[in-house]
Parts: sequence; structure tokens; C-alpha cells
Amino acid sequence: MASETREGPGRGPGDQPAPASATAKKKKGTASIVKASKRGKGGAKKPRAASKKTKRASADANADADADAAGDTGDGEESDESDSGPYCICRGPDNHRFMIACDQCEDWFHGDCIGMDKYTGENLVQRYICPNCTDGKMYVTRYKKTCSLEGCEKPARIYDPKVASIFCGDDHCQAWWEQLIATLPRSKAGYHGDLLTQEDFMGLVHGSSRKPGDHDRTWKLGDDPFGMPPDFWDTTDPQEVLSSEEQAFLSRSAQHRHGLGEEIVLCKKMLQLVDMAARRRDAAVAASASLGKGHALGKDFCGYDGRLDAVGATHAFAAFVRSPAGEAVFRAGKLDAPAPAPGRTETDSPAADHPAAGSTGKDRDASDPPAAAAMAAMTAGMCAKKKCKPHLQWAGMLSKATKHQIKELAAQAKEILDAEARVRDGAAVRYRRRLRENNWVTAVGGDSGSEMDVD
Repeated sequence: MASETREGPGRGPGDQPAPASATAKKKKGTASIVKASKRGKGGAKKPRAASKKTKRASADANADADADAAGDTGDGEESDESDSGPYCICRGPDNHRFMIACDQCEDWFHGDCIGMDKYTGENLVQRYICPNCTDGKMYVTRYKKTCSLEGCEKPARIYDPKVASIFCGDDHCQAWWEQLIATLPRSKAGYHGDLLTQEDFMGLVHGSSRKPGDHDRTWKLGDDPFGMPPDFWDTTDPQEVLSSEEQAFLSRSAQHRHGLGEEIVLCKKMLQLVDMAARRRDAAVAASASLGKGHALGKDFCGYDGRLDAVGATHAFAAFVRSPAGEAVFRAGKLDAPAPAPGRTETDSPAADHPAAGSTGKDRDASDPPAAAAMAAMTAGMCAKKKCKPHLQWAGMLSKATKHQIKELAAQAKEILDAEARVRDGAAVRYRRRLRENNWVTAVGGDSGSEMDVD
């Protein structure tokens, strides 16, 4: 946002301060209107909206406000009392000089005091920070980029999304181009060796002859000399392009990238398992409320499922996914009670060993055996503690850690993929260069005089 600039209001030729003797004496119990200062202290800040204030507009506005205030109070105060400051680093008044507002502290500063002229403040300052607020890092004065034509101090049009340009206008863009062309000679007469003339340069810019081997398209300035067409790998045998070392590297890289992809798939299944366990825990808490007050689990119920121990451990979780229990869980899309271990029943679950608050295990079993059996079935495999510190916020912690692991694996896969792209692009450029240059090397002194291409 551009900083606000203005010039101080002036007193008209007929405006004279009222004599002190003419000042009306205040009567006891009579309220007088107190004018608001120009800069609020601690209150609502002045809206830094729109346009820069001109000298005439600000002078008229302040003169009218002062005249109204003076007429209402009848105390004969000076019309420019609110402009007496202190402002700026000099702590002086607003006295007809160019001033600019700091975008941080909203204080006003004279252009002479801060070494800034009026044209720069009104046209080239994008954000002004006063010397008191400048820290050399984030809070610094920022200027607009000026026109690239030497000698022009107008702002460039790079901030205009429709006609973005490093020049202030089309005329200066054309002038810059003409100055650049004028630095080249018109002809080669009087010069020795190869020389780029104005005619040669314009010919290169507008277009040139076709590239050797590319009979279907023309070559223009800025094209890669051995650029790879989009369908290169679809129309070319990789065995002819890639060396044995490059093929081995790409093969190992593809295997590594495939392994990272499998780990990402496992991590996504971890998130699914955590979500299933959280929904099972919420369902158990909701169902326990209908069994009576003595069986209500409450919101402090932990509900951590023991099958979540493998979350975060890739190999252990992969073994769980391949197991019959894991396959059944992901096939059903929900987490049911785990199968009881040999020699144990559903009533021997950890939840049965931790009765709800306000009741004991014996009282609960004796009063309502069916409810106790239902509770044991719902909470089988869960941690039944209240406010369990080892499993505190287990759903959020496991989800956040797993998502971070997915992000790290994806970054590693991207690095590997970028390395593969660099190897393929380099091999394609060398292959196309060999086709055009037709160079080779003859080995001498070996078992047989063989020839090989030059990369």
C-alpha cells in the first residue's frame, strides 16, 4: 500500500489568531468541546485508505474543521492548533512542507528531514518505514522499480497484471530497443573477422534457417540447440540412447522409488486403522451410556486399541496387513473386537479389569451380568483406563506422525524422480548431438582397431 503524503494546511491571508483578551472566560459548570488531535493516541487508527492528500484538499478540510470547532466553543482558539505537532524526527509542526506517513507507526515526517523529495514520495515509494521503525530486515522502506530506460525515473509497469513491463510505456520500450540496435555496426566494412551487424542481429531475432535434422520445424532464437521433442522416448529405443551405467542407475532408482511408494501405501493404511480405532472407541462410549450410569465409560475413557502398536513401524505393520487378522480388518473396513487368545474369553478383556467410575467389578457383574458381558465385548482389546497418560491423545498423535512420514517419503521419491529425469535428459542431448555432428574416435594400439562414438 502506498504511503500517504501531504502538504501542511496554510492559514489564509485574513486568518489571524484571536487576541488573548477576547477569549471568553469559561463559566463554572459549563462544558467545552475539546478538539481531537490529528494523531490518536491508543484509540482507533486513522484509516490509511486511498489516495494521497493534496495541499488544497487537506488545507480546506482542516480549515473548515477548525472554523466549526472555533464557532462552537467560542473560545477563539487558533485554527491550526491541531497542526502544531510535534511530528517527524525534528519534532516540529506541519508547516506547508511535503510530508509522508510511516506505514508502521503512522507518524508523519518532513521530506527534508528524511532526505526524500516530493516526486519520490508520491510516485516511487511503495512502502515507507521511518528511521525509528527501520530494523534492516522486515521493516524497511520499499521503492517501486523504475523504468529500464536510462534516465527515466517513472515507475515501471511490472505491477500491472494486464501490461506487465519493465518500462513505463511503449515509447520507452521502443527507445530502449533502438538504443540497443544502434550499438551494433551497420556493415562489416572496416572491421576484421566475424562481426554481428544490425541486419544479422535482426535476422536472428525474427527467425533463422532450420536446424540440421529438423525438417519439420523452424529454429528460433532461444530454442535449445539439441532440444528433446516431447515424443522422443516414445519413438526412440532407450537401448540406443542410454549407456550401461545409466541403465543400471535408472533400474536401481526405479526399484528404490517403487519401495517408497509401497511405504506410502502402508502409511495410508495406518491412517485408516487409526480412524477405525477412533470410531470404535466413540461407538463404545456412546453405547455404554445406554447401559446405565454404572456402565458409562465417559469421555475420559482411553480406548486405545492394542493393534495400533504397529502404527509407525513399517515392517511390523506390513506383517500385520499380510496376516489373516489384518486382511479381515481392511476387507471389512472396520475394526471389530479381536479374537480372544487361547485360554481367555471376552470377559477377560482389559476393559473388564477396569470398571467404570462409581462402581466396582463385583457390583457390576452381580447387578447386571448381561450389561457386563456387553461392555466386555464392546471394549475388547481396548485400554480401559481413565485419563491414560501413556496413550494421551493417541488418535491425533498417531495421525500427525503418520502424515509427516508420508510427506517425507514423497519428498524422497521426488528427489529420486528428478535425478532420473536429469540422467535421461542428458543422455537424450548427447544422442541427438552425436546424430548431427557425426563424430567418432578410432582406438589405436588395442586388440583391434575399433571405432567408437564421441559423447
